[in-house]
Amino acid sequence: MATKELNTFLAWAEENEIVWDRDAIDIRDGKNGLGVFAKRKLQAGYEVIKVPKHAILSVETTAIANVLQDEEIEGYIGLTLGCMYEVSRGAESPWFAYLSLLAKRPAKMATSLPQSARDMMKSCEAYNDIESDITDMREDYDKIVVPLTKKFPEIFQAKHFDFEAFKAMTAHVSSRAMDVDRFHVSALVPFADFINHSPEPNGDYLTHEDVCEVCGSLACEHLESEDDDEDSDSDNESDLDPEDAPALDGSKDKRHRREAKEESEEEEEEEGDDEVMEGEEWEDEGDDEDDEDEDEDGMINDTCDIILDADIRKGEEITRFYGPYPNKVLLSKYGFAVIDNPHDTVTIQLEMVRQVGEKVLKNKEMVEERIQWFLEVEDEFIGADHGDEEGGCCGGGDHDHDHDHGHGHEGHHHGHKHGSSDGEDDHEHAGDGSCCESKDTKKKQKTHSTEDDDEDMNQDEEESEDEDEEEEDFPRDIMYLMADGTVDDRLFMLLNILLMEKATFAKVKEDSEAAGEYMNDIFLRRSKEEQGEDEEEEDEEEEEETLPPRDKAATKTRRAVLEATQALIRVRADAFGVSTKTTAEKDMEALKKAKLSGPLYYGGVCVQGEKQILQNALMVCQHFLSEL
Repeated sequence: MATKELNTFLAWAEENEIVWDRDAIDIRDGKNGLGVFAKRKLQAGYEVIKVPKHAILSVETTAIANVLQDEEIEGYIGLTLGCMYEVSRGAESPWFAYLSLLAKRPAKMATSLPQSARDMMKSCEAYNDIESDITDMREDYDKIVVPLTKKFPEIFQAKHFDFEAFKAMTAHVSSRAMDVDRFHVSALVPFADFINHSPEPNGDYLTHEDVCEVCGSLACEHLESEDDDEDSDSDNESDLDPEDAPALDGSKDKRHRREAKEESEEEEEEEGDDEVMEGEEWEDEGDDEDDEDEDEDGMINDTCDIILDADIRKGEEITRFYGPYPNKVLLSKYGFAVIDNPHDTVTIQLEMVRQVGEKVLKNKEMVEERIQWFLEVEDEFIGADHGDEEGGCCGGGDHDHDHDHGHGHEGHHHGHKHGSSDGEDDHEHAGDGSCCESKDTKKKQKTHSTEDDDEDMNQDEEESEDEDEEEEDFPRDIMYLMADGTVDDRLFMLLNILLMEKATFAKVKEDSEAAGEYMNDIFLRRSKEEQGEDEEEEDEEEEEETLPPRDKAATKTRRAVLEATQALIRVRADAFGVSTKTTAEKDMEALKKAKLSGPLYYGGVCVQGEKQILQNALMVCQHFLSEL
């Protein structure tokens, strides 16, 4: 049964030109809270919800947008403060009906659990993420919100901006905010944010990302100016990488954007509403339904849409995929976890590998030399393509689902500068994996050096510095055990470098071609071993590359790598009491039968998920050792 707040919201949605068919979909409570359900059979391609961007709540649309810009507060902290201010306005806020509905349905997050409940997850990686979230929240509140209540007491009234209110709104923003475009970055998108996550979704979220960063339009003089600049640059920079497009990560210089916006404000008022560009493509590549998004005049509607990817039956919930996140990120960011999550991981720290290497080789200098060489050359043999795996730069692939929020310790993006270099934004993984590219692929060299180009060169130097900072955010000291018990590419490569014969290391370090051949061989062998001899090739016409049996030295190294992997797994497994004979599956069944709910239950899912990965990893090592 619809509540008074829900009915009020639906009336508000109609007034604000949010499009949906009451005869086709129903908004009601389900097993995952409020959700959207089909009232009849719907076909793939059906447009479930269309939300115009004037209805979204972002740092650009809140009534205190100018204050947030002046104070250089953006990202999640900026959005949280903007939402809190709109709540404080009561019925005067354009989003009163929407925010009132959220207030009746507080987000259930692990950060709200009492300490005794959180301590039950201490052996799990999610525990550290949750504790970090709590610490970060308190720090953000004390360092950013409290000073604002003192500087602008008439705006940030203490009774509306206490810590509990900040904590509650942070939970809403973390679990609901969706990436919108280059102007709004992340925002609350009313109605579209009712679509819940599923590992096997039947819908998708689509939006026009490539809008003007200054005014948010699909077509305007600022974009035309950018096009002119790009045309000019292309004449001088033939080596410009066409894929170096601005990433949707909220890391743009907002001060520069604000100044540009102020300079053009007068002209925009005279011009009135900007026209929209014809032929604009969806953010999702390969979508063939652009025509359906055009109005009668052939113009493209700038909206945030939920569209079905598959046929669904009456009563089925409409869902989408939030991203390839491990459970610790899902719990910290959204308040839930997924049983048998194929993207789940267990972290292996570089220091753990160092200690195991020293124990095996009994030579600290040798271990350090080989680790440093690995860190120097890994991008040449693994690179950005492998960064999208769960063992990539963010442990989750920044994501990136279309509903991205970068996550702190796993990429949580607070986005405040606060007038100090100490407040650098946390790393947020770009959806295209660009943050994992090597420096060589990112840096562009200038070929002209006249005095007229000095300004451009200085700008390039600043961009290069930003790229270097982004590279430093890559967690080089973290590697992963995957959900199926295998190790990620980085850990596999490092262990092989650490444990290869001295003569082999000297050769690959000196000869890059020999290094390439060696890495290709070990990765190819691993791939074939993990696939199994009976697995059919996807392309039967492609001739299978045959590999000769390992020689004695290679077999010795392979055994050493597997034994070292076992030692690393044991470091984590002993904390859980996990072995090849334990039954993580039975523990999960017991959890399902326990009368737990909300983040406490999902915390248990995280614990049991890690136990399952460790058990899988021990069994994988045991299997491969038995085959040597």
